[in-house]
Amino acid sequence: MKRKICLILCLVLILSAVLSGCGKKEEPAPVTGGEDETEETVVNPAKTRDGASDTLIIGTHETKGDFVPGIAGEVYDGYVVDLIFDGLISNDKEGNPTSHLAKNWDISEDHKTYTFHLVEGVKFTDGTPLTAKDVEFTYTFLCDPSYDGPRSSYVEDLVGYDEYHNGSATNVAGIKVIDDHTISFTFKTAMITHIWDLILGIMPSHIYAYEKGNIQPIKDKMNTPIGSGSFILAKYEPKQYVEFTANENYFLGAPKIKKLILKFTTAETQMQELEKGTIDVQLAVPPKEENKNMADDAEFLNIHSFPDNGYGYMGFNLRDERLSDKRVRQALTYGFNRQQFVDVYYQGYAEVSNVPVSQVSWAYTEDINKYEYDPEKAKALLDEAGWKPGADGIREKDGKRLEFVWDTYTDSKYVETLIPMLKADWEKIGVKVEPNLMEFAALTEKVYDKQEFEMFNMAWSLSIDPDSKEIFHSSADVPGGFNSGGFRNEENDKLIDEGRMEFDQEKRAAIYQEWVKLINEELPYMFMTQNLVWDVVNNRVKNFNTSPYETFTYPVTILNVELEQ
Repeated sequence: MKRKICLILCLVLILSAVLSGCGKKEEPAPVTGGEDETEETVVNPAKTRDGASDTLIIGTHETKGDFVPGIAGEVYDGYVVDLIFDGLISNDKEGNPTSHLAKNWDISEDHKTYTFHLVEGVKFTDGTPLTAKDVEFTYTFLCDPSYDGPRSSYVEDLVGYDEYHNGSATNVAGIKVIDDHTISFTFKTAMITHIWDLILGIMPSHIYAYEKGNIQPIKDKMNTPIGSGSFILAKYEPKQYVEFTANENYFLGAPKIKKLILKFTTAETQMQELEKGTIDVQLAVPPKEENKNMADDAEFLNIHSFPDNGYGYMGFNLRDERLSDKRVRQALTYGFNRQQFVDVYYQGYAEVSNVPVSQVSWAYTEDINKYEYDPEKAKALLDEAGWKPGADGIREKDGKRLEFVWDTYTDSKYVETLIPMLKADWEKIGVKVEPNLMEFAALTEKVYDKQEFEMFNMAWSLSIDPDSKEIFHSSADVPGGFNSGGFRNEENDKLIDEGRMEFDQEKRAAIYQEWVKLINEELPYMFMTQNLVWDVVNNRVKNFNTSPYETFTYPVTILNVELEQ
């Protein structure tokens, strides 16, 4: 299972605009009972919904529809992939790697070869046995010359990758099938992070077969995925929902929930749908007092709260010569009152973020610049960089203006709150910004696939490990890669690579803390917020246990969820 939100070394993930959404809007309906009901009686509407006894409906953001391991890049597509496909390993609540399809594994003395021993008897949902050949197929797919997804870093260090990807080799030498239930991976470099490169969901080779150099047949099946996971995709209605049925033959035991629906909700309607009972769970509800009050008033809704292993940010395109100067990026950060935004929008349920790691991570350090709001310092930095106020107050230099288009997403209270505050603050320092709103899927395509933007805002859901090669390393500065802003810095690459190759935890911590300070100085992003995560759950749903490192898709949760009859 690919643990995007919490596991993939760098990030899984993907782009988590947890405060936005797309889908049909519904008007609130009164929650009442019969004529004899007293005013104090509170009815749980989900208990009376047709089919409610065996159907769990979870509200979430709209998916993009990339339901293939290795291609899925967003958290929301990742939910679907994780329910349908199993990986060799998983992780526990503390973030340690645990067995899954692999019952155990061995690591060579030089830390370069990982040998996995598969659980026997696992089958894909079409009844075909899952073997080491399918594991080999899945990882060879990532090595293909035509592969253009976001997971190249998983395989680039494999022995034989270059010969296969760039040459005429017919297989990847570092991937060896020993027998039906044993496979090994040999890397060129010993890296502590390699274990997390081996978490990708395993695809059935007989379903996704393709010829080397043309992975299009795999892409053609993105909306009809078949795996070995706990659930089977039954129906996908773009912009509406994804429907699943339980895999009764799942190797860890059948889910107690027989039917699962991921319904696409919006920030405006998600609490209303919870109150009406049209959804049982809403993931990532904005942690705000008004939402807490609505949940408390309903009495049958519970807030499951935990610290977010992620952060919100404003991304800059450093290929734009106006933004290539870090003094401009620093000025933009000093020039926006981020604390005021946190106070207004999150009302005490978030903190200002200044670095690309969670404050609970062992890689975090307080020895950083907090960039507290200081418009005078912002002006001084812009003056130093040669940007002088023009006739209308907007700064100019060499015939160019500090006037930016900010690409962002629709249907988001977060964005609606941010727009006027950001525009007003930046105007005070001589910078003009105009928001360009679009659906989230269109935004991700523009930012990551086309790299056609000046600035944008999103959020990252981070992995347990602080390694961020997929996001900030210069090797990720490719179309489709996560380093969409084009951040290139030799010291950055050096520290990231050193952190991946260090096996001593204390020494790793020192490396990453040095890296954190570098990013804090260079500011490829304007870091925004780190907030609490609120999953709001109807009290008829039992055992819905999520955490910073375990999403609802983990077997420990989804297999044990029950609905009160």
